[in-house]
Amino acid sequence: MRKTFDAELLELNEELTAMARTAQDAIDVVTESLSSEDEAAAKAAIEMTASMDQMERDIENRCLQLLLRQQPVARDLRAISAAMKMVTDLQRIGDQAANIAEISLLLSGQGVVKVPQDIGVMSCKAGLMVRQAIAAYTSRDVESAHAVVNLDDEVDELFSQVKRELIEEVAENKDEADSSIDFIIIAKYLERVADHAVNIAQWAIFCVTGELQ
Repeated sequence: MRKTFDAELLELNEELTAMARTAQDAIDVVTESLSSEDEAAAKAAIEMTASMDQMERDIENRCLQLLLRQQPVARDLRAISAAMKMVTDLQRIGDQAANIAEISLLLSGQGVVKVPQDIGVMSCKAGLMVRQAIAAYTSRDVESAHAVVNLDDEVDELFSQVKRELIEEVAENKDEADSSIDFIIIAKYLERVADHAVNIAQWAIFCVTGELQ
């Protein structure tokens, strides 16, 4: 019975990892679409996030089956309950990527638009946080989870910097106001992605320690 349970927990980890990888890929693709004005890439990102809906349902069903069919001990209960919380954050990350893709499609119709460099940096850091947070959960690595939480300050600072620079651009050139506002919104979405990654990392810590941060 325990071997079966452990095998299903391993499959749960694999499904969470696959969903996290899809989320990160969507972030990468949509960020690339911003600088390349590639409508196909933006649409691909939207399709990728749409596939996460089924992933969310599959993971939730697996969690419920583990709870109902098996007799998990406290450690296992923490792992399953954490997974159910994490999948919600992963879905929200997908939503943010889809929102960025929608803005990317609008920007692509406005001709050449200069993408703030820090947008790309934010995207890389946020995507890294998502991947590392799930890895911390699957490996039960509290130290790695704390490292993800610490990275959030860097993303917050980048957001503040992007916002300041874009506000200054609006003040200097009102003709660029629309695109500048769009990029502020994109930066905010990336900040939220990082926030969700922090949530995942905190659930990874709970899974090991039983303590909520």
